[in-house]
Amino acid sequence: MSVRENLYRQFGPKLIEALVMVVKDEINILRTKAGLAVRTDDQIGQAIINKLENIPNYDWMTPR
Repeated sequence: MSVRENLYRQFGPKLIEALVMVVKDEINILRTKAGLAVRTDDQIGQAIINKLENIPNYDWMTPR
């Protein structure tokens, strides 16, 4: 099984959480190098919530 196939078998909440964690780590590396404070889990979570509130649902998400 390829790395890609194995990764997508983990699809769901664990995959989403892992992606958020990787992006947060990378952002914090760059912020530290720029002399800025790191982002906390709560700050990242709130930023995601803010974005989700402004993205309309897809048609398939609305019951018919």
